[in-house]
Order: sequence, then structure tokens, then C-alpha cells
Amino acid sequence: MAAKPKRPSMIDAMMAPESQPEIAPEAAPAAPRKPKPDVQHTSVYIPRPAHERLREIAFHERVKMHDLIMEGLDLVIEKRGHAERATRSTKEP
Repeated sequence: MAAKPKRPSMIDAMMAPESQPEIAPEAAPAAPRKPKPDVQHTSVYIPRPAHERLREIAFHERVKMHDLIMEGLDLVIEKRGHAERATRSTKEP
């Protein structure tokens, strides 16, 4: 019975001087995002049906869901008698 041929080994390839593969230069690491000093990141859990409805509204109005959430925050803040707004945009909804 004939012996099985030896499977190629990564170590054998690394040790062979004539077959050194060229090492691609590493890409520079991406610069980390600078946090905006006037923005606080937060996560919100909402019921799936509310999320789907919000997505649908955003799609039909051709806006981002974020814009609708910010509009809602403005309404809550205004309803409670505060003057500041959550949105920083110059355009009105």
C-alpha cells in the first residue's frame, strides 16, 4: 500500500526561505470618533410594533427615525413647560 502524500503545512511554508510570501503593509488603524461634547449617547428599548410603525412613518416621510424621535423629545420637553429644544436643526419639522 502506497503512503499518503504529506499534506502541506503552514509551518513548512514559513520555514522555506525561498517561498516567503510578501507581507502586505498593515492599514493604519481608523481614528476613533471624537465624542461631541454637547451630545449624550443613550439606548432605548421600544416595543417591536412601535419600532415598525416608526420605521414606516420615517420611510413615507423620507426622514430618519432619529429625526422622529427627536421631534417626540421636543414635544415632551415643551409639554412640561421647558423652553429648550432637543433638536439642534435650524429647519422646522
